[in-house]
Amino acid sequence: MKIELETIPVWDGLRSGSECFICDLMNTGEEDALNYYLGPAIMVPEIRVEINRKGFCPHHFRALAARNKAQSLSLVLDTYMTQSQQELYPILDRIASSGSARKAAKGFAQLEDFASKREKGCLVCDYMSARLVRYVRTVAALYRDDSQFRTELAKGKGFCMHHTLELAKCASEELSGSLLEDYLRLLAGLLKTNLQRCQDDDVYLSQKYKSENRDKPWNGCEDAHKRCVRKLFGEGRVLSR
Repeated sequence: MKIELETIPVWDGLRSGSECFICDLMNTGEEDALNYYLGPAIMVPEIRVEINRKGFCPHHFRALAARNKAQSLSLVLDTYMTQSQQELYPILDRIASSGSARKAAKGFAQLEDFASKREKGCLVCDYMSARLVRYVRTVAALYRDDSQFRTELAKGKGFCMHHTLELAKCASEELSGSLLEDYLRLLAGLLKTNLQRCQDDDVYLSQKYKSENRDKPWNGCEDAHKRCVRKLFGEGRVLSR
């Protein structure tokens, strides 16, 4: 499958010195998607139909609400909830008139299925997923085609564990043979080296709070605990696929 590569943001990300520049790019992608679905796009009939059909995962519905664009989200929710009613209300009516605990329990099982299905799809996650594929394949393509990129990638801080796995998963779309093997080895090596670096910084941070170490320099370890969490779990993750 041919995709549009994102060479400029990937190069900028690599040069940023971030613990995981894919996390940074995905955070930006998430912001772009949230803005899109609270902007003029919601007045486009085709977009509203898609929102009504698929909607957003719980995380991104909360994120949309947190942006305090009440008018935009209220318009989205009106038609979304109206669409939901067509399947939801008959289930609730059957529970209300069930006549026995067994039938009511069966109705609640149907309600659980409905809620699970309604929460599974997410247009923001879809938007982010498409970007993620472009970013991770661009990293692999640049590794294949640009010796300078290979050198700078090897010297960098690597990626979080989550995005390391995403990079490895898509690597074979752009690489093969010994180059693919070298790339996968590099990803694993970067993860190990930089996890250890973050842990070493975290140990230093934990010891800095001892009274005998009060006058020692921080050595840039003030945020080591946050960097460890980011390295282990990442940010800007696609939650619904």
